[in-house]
Amino acid sequence: MSGTLSGESPEKLSEELPEGLPGELSQELPEAALLTAAALVRRNAVRDGLGDAAAPWGLGVAVVVADLDVAAFLAGAADFALAIPADVRDGWYRSYTRTVFLAGTPASVAARHPHRHVTTDTRLSWHGPARRGALLPLSRLLRAFHGPAPIDVPPGPLTTAVSGTPSGRTVDAAIAIGGVSTHEYLIHAHHLIAEAALRGLIGPGDTIRVDHRQTLDVAEFRDVLDPARADRVQTRVTHRGTDPGRLRLYGLLTSARPEGGH
Repeated sequence: MSGTLSGESPEKLSEELPEGLPGELSQELPEAALLTAAALVRRNAVRDGLGDAAAPWGLGVAVVVADLDVAAFLAGAADFALAIPADVRDGWYRSYTRTVFLAGTPASVAARHPHRHVTTDTRLSWHGPARRGALLPLSRLLRAFHGPAPIDVPPGPLTTAVSGTPSGRTVDAAIAIGGVSTHEYLIHAHHLIAEAALRGLIGPGDTIRVDHRQTLDVAEFRDVLDPARADRVQTRVTHRGTDPGRLRLYGLLTSARPEGGH
């Protein structure tokens, strides 16, 4: 398989986390414990799923990337997640939104591997969610997409619109890029945006405003990381690439919509 499913080995990270939150109030927690609490909130949310109905297991997604336009990628991730049918959206969410990123031209693979969503510039296409076996032929056909390291993003705040009638709502996100390769950025940003959309924190017609920073200072986001605010916040917390023994905040999204709000 040329591509590998994205992420930190979600099951491994999940097993390493304690069962309970390491404190009651975010103001009482040191930064490391606050990140652990944020990772726990995500793990518990994934375990609970999006609803009570039985969900298919082991679902993944493939994204074919001809050329990376960051704004189109972020909006496309939201558009794709919002368009997933109800009978598989929970299964992908419970599978930690596993995704493989493949280098190729969407138009050249569409005949044999139909996409569920493609960006208007046709440079990115999304396939799935489906069982690993169903995505394997596409993954074998194409190599993994890597891109430059570190990631190259446009200067200044980035704004992109989710498809649909303008809602008048703006969703704010901050994503770390310091020491982050393009492939790592795709993983972190896709988890952040897709999970927020699946939870209803991003809706059709919303504007996503992204602040790319070298590092996300946990102290600055202490109030937002409070577990009590989790119904309006999506985080991306996982092991540091250079220090697997420590957690790092790679992404954070805040929404005026409560969970399930779309």
